[in-house]
Amino acid sequence: MRIKSFILVTVILQSVLLSEVRYVSKTGGIPAPPYTSWETACDSIQKCINYCSSGDTIYIGRGIYKETLSTSYKDLTFIGVDSDECIIDGTGILGKVVPYTLCYFVYGNISLNNLTLKKRRLDEYVFYQAIRSREGDLYLSNCVIDSTAYALSLAHNTKIENCIVKDAEMAIEVESTTDWEYKLFNNVFYIINSNYSYHVLFNGPGGGKYKIFNNIMIREKTTEGSYAISLETNGRVEIRNNLIAHFRGGMLIWCRIGIPDTLFVENNTFYNDYVMGIGTGQTTGEVIRNNITAYGKWGIYSGSETYGNYNLYYKIWQNPYRNSAPGDHDIIADPMFVNDTTVTLTSNYDVRLQKYSPAIDSGDPAVLDVDGSRSDMGMFGGPGGLRTDYMDLPPKQIKTITADYIQDSSKINLVWEKRWEADFKEYRLYKDTNPNFTINNNNLIATITDSIYTDYLTKGSQKVYYKVTAVDSSSNESIPSTEVNVTITNIDDVDIKLNYNYELYQNYPNPFNPTTTISYSLKEPGEVRVKLYDITGQLLQTIIEGEKEKGYNETKIDLSNYASGIYLYRLEVTGKGKIPVFNDLKKMVYVK
Repeated sequence: MRIKSFILVTVILQSVLLSEVRYVSKTGGIPAPPYTSWETACDSIQKCINYCSSGDTIYIGRGIYKETLSTSYKDLTFIGVDSDECIIDGTGILGKVVPYTLCYFVYGNISLNNLTLKKRRLDEYVFYQAIRSREGDLYLSNCVIDSTAYALSLAHNTKIENCIVKDAEMAIEVESTTDWEYKLFNNVFYIINSNYSYHVLFNGPGGGKYKIFNNIMIREKTTEGSYAISLETNGRVEIRNNLIAHFRGGMLIWCRIGIPDTLFVENNTFYNDYVMGIGTGQTTGEVIRNNITAYGKWGIYSGSETYGNYNLYYKIWQNPYRNSAPGDHDIIADPMFVNDTTVTLTSNYDVRLQKYSPAIDSGDPAVLDVDGSRSDMGMFGGPGGLRTDYMDLPPKQIKTITADYIQDSSKINLVWEKRWEADFKEYRLYKDTNPNFTINNNNLIATITDSIYTDYLTKGSQKVYYKVTAVDSSSNESIPSTEVNVTITNIDDVDIKLNYNYELYQNYPNPFNPTTTISYSLKEPGEVRVKLYDITGQLLQTIIEGEKEKGYNETKIDLSNYASGIYLYRLEVTGKGKIPVFNDLKKMVYVK
């Protein structure tokens, strides 16, 4: 027994002692084997791979490497010096082993770090892959995978963390029936629409154990399509603290054997998934709790009875439950996201919870947040979530009012969208005879809790203008709605129209740390520029530049890279004929 242990330790030590660190560079000196310095670095990654022994590490300098890679029977570590500027681009190049694959790894454990991998599709009918890994473990960290049909094809233990996969038709396909482990931690996946599958994670043959934590999964747009996560397996599946948006379904999991404690779906946020947030064929043993599902057809869709509890559902347009029973502690309410807008890679969405959200401290009492309090629902709650401050923001702006004139009665019925925030208190309705009026107590005509109001006008020709705001229990008042104009020329002739004007609104919140929203409205379409300045008037950045449609617009900015202080922001609008039509400047306060 001692002899065997001695031999094993000797083999391990020899492997460690024999491993080398090698270098690849596009801007180094004269390439010279064994490539053990930047001065003698190899000019090709594949050439360096060919020279390597198992256990070696390859450092890769900045540059674009137009080549494909393959390796077998070698354990190798690849480390780029800059994930944005160390680029392996195999577009238009056929791999020697697998023609349409950028990196082919077989019979070896591979670690890839700080690299950008590209394999753009040139043929519509060919599935290009960034990485195809077989018969060896794969570790992927701090990498960018860009513009591939299939980003990764896997068949062995894999861990992917802190990576960005963008413009892919499928991010990960698992091709193994064996119970290898697949771990996805803290990644961003952006899936484009195409004629093919739109999965982030899919296992064709079925099999594997999965841990999927703290990822953002976004599809280009919401239409009929595939699921973010589609799995059929006998292994344990844990899906926690993810944001999943714009798929046909957030997930579809078939755990074929009804064994307790095999499926955990906890503290996720499912946003605008076309059919459902959670789909499962599990018969027993699932734990589905502390999730938020907003905007979709169903909340939980099941082929058999599935039971969730402590979940929140909002604007589910058919039924939160399909072949499943409501949980005793489920909530149907507005979750009060900080910025409830369309989720895309470039939009200003923010699914953190506002103060007074009904999802705060409403999860399963057996689950605690990172601060030790009862779990919040959604992606930031639970032990894998984040410690966040809850902002006491004004209610969301009521965008428009509709007005209906009742002939022969002098009645104007005003209707607007109802606010559902948990801390909502009342509406305030304002009326004036001047357009673009400023709301104040002198033109306040009603304080009500209903979203409909009847006003009585005197007979005869007249023009009146209305605006409405929402107020919460802390007396925070929303931005006024778009103004509605009612013009009466005689008892039977009424003109009603929305009265947009050019306006730059005060940012909110203000003061702020570190994000705030800048909003504005346009009377007509035009070219818009929103600029940020320091207090001396020095231009820091152009936040928005481009054509915008008539109406209300907003954008969110992050000043975390700037110092505390007073900043200025300007709205410039250019109309037809490149004529400037509006320019305004406001101050805001950033407090760290």
